[in-house]
Amino acid sequence: MTPPATATALADWLLDRPLVTTGPHAGGVRGSVCGPDHDYVYPEIAGYYLTWLSFLEATGAPQAAQADAVRAGVIGRLARELAAERGPRTRRYLRPAAEPADEWRNHALFAFDLGMVHRGLAAALPAGPGAEQSDAWAPLARTAALLDRLRDRDGSWLACLPHPGAPAPPPRWSTTAGPHLLKVAGGVLALARGTETPSLTAAATATLHRHAPGLVAGLPAMSHPALYALEGLLQAELAGHHAYRGQLEESYALLLAHVADGVLPEYARQPDSRVRSDVIAQMLRVGCVLAAQDRLDTAGRHALPLLARRLTAMVSPLGALPFEDGGTRPAEPAEPAEPAVSRASAVAGHGNTWCAMFAHQALTFHDRVARGQPLPREWIRLLV
Repeated sequence: MTPPATATALADWLLDRPLVTTGPHAGGVRGSVCGPDHDYVYPEIAGYYLTWLSFLEATGAPQAAQADAVRAGVIGRLARELAAERGPRTRRYLRPAAEPADEWRNHALFAFDLGMVHRGLAAALPAGPGAEQSDAWAPLARTAALLDRLRDRDGSWLACLPHPGAPAPPPRWSTTAGPHLLKVAGGVLALARGTETPSLTAAATATLHRHAPGLVAGLPAMSHPALYALEGLLQAELAGHHAYRGQLEESYALLLAHVADGVLPEYARQPDSRVRSDVIAQMLRVGCVLAAQDRLDTAGRHALPLLARRLTAMVSPLGALPFEDGGTRPAEPAEPAEPAVSRASAVAGHGNTWCAMFAHQALTFHDRVARGQPLPREWIRLLV
């Protein structure tokens, strides 16, 4: 398939396979579609999904007509999850017996997850005079209140906060305050609706100023959270924060130096590490924005079609995209591995939801850049 045809197939898959449409979990969004043992819904992916639905509408894609009907169910489900006193469960397995006994993610609040939900709701909720007074805005106020619980001493966000009496989570990049939280900060600032509490805006700004100045020197070893940081800086720029322009461009150049044959490995300095589709899509997406803004050198521009070609080749005719494609795993991965989805399974319609959203957006961006057209500001604002 060509990249535009692949983007269409990804959108069709995303509007069909990840959504739970019946039963007590209706409106939930699956993280991966790859069998009952890995069948779970969770708020972070639902936040992404809401942002992606708004992006789909912004592009004028044929599937955009379905967005409203889908959106209502997802927001309703999120509202119920957010209403819990402790906040939402990080993962809710559709088959309870499949939940691991040591599922530590369900014993803490995570700033990243809440931030992605907040961004998605901000992108999805109605605007206009007095809109913030409607009941529809209650979930947005709730995410802001939950994020307020995660303030560090300097006012920035902690990565996570264990529930009272719960053990400390294991040391991972996702449980430690670091540059990946720039995606929360940038997204909250870029998608501000004008009614944010001063504490929410202050926390986003403090997080930006805490993690952006030393990004080049402290770029995460894993490509995935490193690119989260770059995505956050792109969105922060839309909100008027341009002081870290150099950190963004230099960090992208560091990652670009490790791209070979359209692949940025899971660990940039370990070329034999896993080939992850989300990482390739993230690298392509950020590169397209920089290229559209005339901030990418010749080598960077030449890498974009290679990334797009590699990503396209990973998508099945049904629009399913596996999490990874071969490669070897590091001896001690910094995060628990996602369930592997083979090429054969992808052809059967099994795939990874966030990888598909990232890829759809990346290939849509690339199509514009390849044709010499500008990227609309709204598209960048709705970076999934």
